[in-house]
Amino acid sequence: MGKDNAADSTSLLSKNVKIEGEIQGPENLHVEGYIKGSIKLSGDIFVCNTGIVEADVEAKNIVIQGEVTGNVLARQQLEIHPSGKLIGDCSAASIDIKEGAVFEGRSIMIKSSGSSAGSSASGNIPASPASKQHQQSTVR
Repeated sequence: MGKDNAADSTSLLSKNVKIEGEIQGPENLHVEGYIKGSIKLSGDIFVCNTGIVEADVEAKNIVIQGEVTGNVLARQQLEIHPSGKLIGDCSAASIDIKEGAVFEGRSIMIKSSGSSAGSSASGNIPASPASKQHQQSTVR
């Protein structure tokens, strides 16, 4: 109960900020700037129109309105909005690609991690993408 609320807080990477390295933690992250490296969060990540992420990303829910280059794992839902661009493979329990969005890579459906608060979904990542449903598409 007490520690489950850590993801209720949100960190902001503002428009003119650039970070290179590894980001991890229990919070949500709102990206308006630039990140290069890796991101592993217990909470959600929201990449704004101005956000550019060059990283492998793991989070509960991932919303892309900007650009993400790298593989993503959304333990629950991945959303790519019309202004969003994902170049890389994605694994998620639910994938929503809006008309006008760009997605170049493979998608792999995983089982939802449910409400297990401090556990990692790394065990849900398939060892071989060929063993699961995957597709390559660009939605324009």
